[in-house]
Amino acid sequence: MAKARKKKWTMPAWMEPLRSSICNTGGNSVEELVNGNADPVINLPLSTLQACVKSQVALLLSLNSRRMLTVPPREING
Repeated sequence: MAKARKKKWTMPAWMEPLRSSICNTGGNSVEELVNGNADPVINLPLSTLQACVKSQVALLLSLNSRRMLTVPPREING
C-alpha cells in the first residue's frame, strides 16, 4: 500500500509581509524548514532550525486565527 503524500505547506499571502521577520532560518527558505523533518540524531543543527521556524509560524497562525495579528500594509515605492 502506497503512503499518501502530505501536502506541502506554503506561506499564506497574509504572512508574506512578515517573511523577513521570521528568524533563525540559516539561509534556508521558511517553506523548506516548515516542510522538513530532519532527525536530530543525524542532523541536530537543521532539526533545531526547523523547530525554531515551525514554532514562529505556529505562533503567527495562532495569532491570526484569533484576530490578534495586525499585518502592516506593504509600502509602495515609487
